[in-house]
Amino acid sequence: MRKDSPRDYAVALYESTKDAKGSELKTILKQFTELIFKAGQVRQIEKIIAEYFKYSKLQEGITDIEITSARPLTAKLVNEIKKAFGNKVEATEGIDADLIGGVKIKTENKILDASLRHQLQLLKQTLS
Repeated sequence: MRKDSPRDYAVALYESTKDAKGSELKTILKQFTELIFKAGQVRQIEKIIAEYFKYSKLQEGITDIEITSARPLTAKLVNEIKKAFGNKVEATEGIDADLIGGVKIKTENKILDASLRHQLQLLKQTLS
């Protein structure tokens, strides 16, 4: 017997609610909640919700990126970085003083490490 994953539930919820409104949406959400309880997936609800938002962004063409830098970046620079990744980009910013300088950008499946720390590590490997 196949056990449904949080992603499976999230996709099903998204697909069944994407065009629903009002009482129809309320009914679908009630039925989905009952399904989660009957399937014993209540403990997975946070994962299901996270997968739902991830899937809905994918369907809407939104790219999530994480920008980490040694110091806070200006809004102008953040916007330039976002533009490099497309028209619909949501960015979260973080600070990591260990980077020394530069930035590290993470997408769902790639990491662009343009930090000074990384460049120094590459130089060290080259000289060794």
